[in-house]
Amino acid sequence: MNWRYGDTNIEQVIGDYGAFSSDLLARLATVSIDVKGLPLSHITYRVATISEYAEMRDKLKGFCREFVETQFNGRAVSIMLLKTDLILTEGCLVSTIELPAPRSVHVYHVGLEHIGIIIGKTLPQFKIQYQNVLTGEKDHGALCRPAFITFNNGKTVKFYDHSLKEIVLLEGWKFQRLI
Repeated sequence: MNWRYGDTNIEQVIGDYGAFSSDLLARLATVSIDVKGLPLSHITYRVATISEYAEMRDKLKGFCREFVETQFNGRAVSIMLLKTDLILTEGCLVSTIELPAPRSVHVYHVGLEHIGIIIGKTLPQFKIQYQNVLTGEKDHGALCRPAFITFNNGKTVKFYDHSLKEIVLLEGWKFQRLI
């Protein structure tokens, strides 16, 4: 289903999110990581410039019911809760879009970059079980230490113990209602 805001559907804004997620899930299967039945935390869209960030943030707000923009890791990051969940693939739903502003020390490809999957309390065991195929682990503080795998196409899957929405709330950030 194409979710619309005015004359625009969200796929026109972020691209073919179904094909993106289907490709990532197929790539996970090739390295024997089974995520069937696990909830998705979010989908992340990258931009290359600050002006693209502001433009994309404002476009995406039309599809959202709540929004927070905060400083994280030296840059702005917008977390957006969609009015209607996106159906990615195989019945996987996602209700949150992460839009990080670019950092000047990195070059980013514009478009969908990663999906977040919630492993939950078993994340430490998951990291051990798949240590030979995982690319690494991020340390964004006590509440956010995802493991990740980046594939040869530059796209990534991150594995979390909490959803991005939960992390936002646990960090004390406040969502602003948009509708």
